[in-house]
Amino acid sequence: MSSALRIAGLTKSFTTGFIPKKRSVLSGISLDVEKGEIFGLLGPNGAGKTTTIKCILSLVHPDSGTIELMGDPVPSRRAMARIGFLSENPYVYDFLTGREYLVFSARLYGLDQPTSRKKTDELLRFFHLESDSDLQLRKYSKGMLQKIGLAQALINEPDFLILDEPMSGLDPVGRKEVRDLMLSIKAQGRTILFSSHILSDAELLCDRVSIIVEGKVQTTGRLQDLVRKILAYEVTLSNFPQPRFPDMAHEIIASSDSQCLIRVPSVAEIDQLISMSKNLGFHIESIVPLRQTLEEIYLKQTRQS
Repeated sequence: MSSALRIAGLTKSFTTGFIPKKRSVLSGISLDVEKGEIFGLLGPNGAGKTTTIKCILSLVHPDSGTIELMGDPVPSRRAMARIGFLSENPYVYDFLTGREYLVFSARLYGLDQPTSRKKTDELLRFFHLESDSDLQLRKYSKGMLQKIGLAQALINEPDFLILDEPMSGLDPVGRKEVRDLMLSIKAQGRTILFSSHILSDAELLCDRVSIIVEGKVQTTGRLQDLVRKILAYEVTLSNFPQPRFPDMAHEIIASSDSQCLIRVPSVAEIDQLISMSKNLGFHIESIVPLRQTLEEIYLKQTRQS
């Protein structure tokens, strides 16, 4: 699959403080986002996620490194025309109605009046905002503002959508609605890059993720590959004859008169249990592998840095 975004060796430092001092924010960031995927940029606050996004948008110029979007260099007019963007806290003209705001956004992209109105009507239907289209934005809920922000980001029919913390401040219903909308946008063949520190959203949405800590990429990969590692096995036993097995690594999680749940670290102990079950007469009811979660990977990477 071809790349939608390619970043190589991106560095950025800022000079801060009363006594000027350089602070490195990005230290050689390299990313490769494939066309048609949802790519998650994960990391703690201050890791460099937003600075990376600002470099892609040409709002911040990197000290070194290169960025290509759909084969075009960044910054360039062709690359910028293919991007849609939703910031973490979208600023809207709150005295405008939802419909007026979208028409205004379309006109800024150079669309003519009939096309602007046509695109606005399509997006209001897509985001289920028709009934609220003539309501002033200051009366919109947080979830409705996220939807109108997403609609604004799509008004120019971008190939590449950048979302900075799109679930920020939303309740569970609002988060589900935005997740569903992101999946709908992906189904249209668009590419989405979104930054987040909400790992459950990333697990539900992303094809691949990169974890950034202190301006460096710590891990990149497909979620199914990152979470494939099996940490241990939980085994349910029935007709269990004794409280513990000697000479075998295991941990008793729970037990009753009829069943016992134990945790063993590897397949070797599973084979040992199977052999022992034939000799001692107990039964193995189930074997459940415990896989590494995205949260465990994230915490491991952030603690190591």
